[in-house]
Amino acid sequence: MKLRLGVTLWLLSWVPYGVILGLSGAWLTMAWTVEILLGVIGIAIAGREFGQAVKRRGWKGAPGVAWQAMRHGSNVAAAD
Repeated sequence: MKLRLGVTLWLLSWVPYGVILGLSGAWLTMAWTVEILLGVIGIAIAGREFGQAVKRRGWKGAPGVAWQAMRHGSNVAAAD
């Protein structure tokens, strides 16, 4: 579930909220800051889960475990 959350947050960071909402000046800068924070937090959460997959299955098996976790919504440990 954490892998899904991390990837979702990272994807949401690519949405240009400030442009969509027509913001300018300091509000646009604040919107960009929120977008960057969403991306960094998402990568941190997803990266931690993917790191666990690498530890459990090695580099060759980690993508398969991560894909199973993404598809079924389970954590990496349960996707083995």
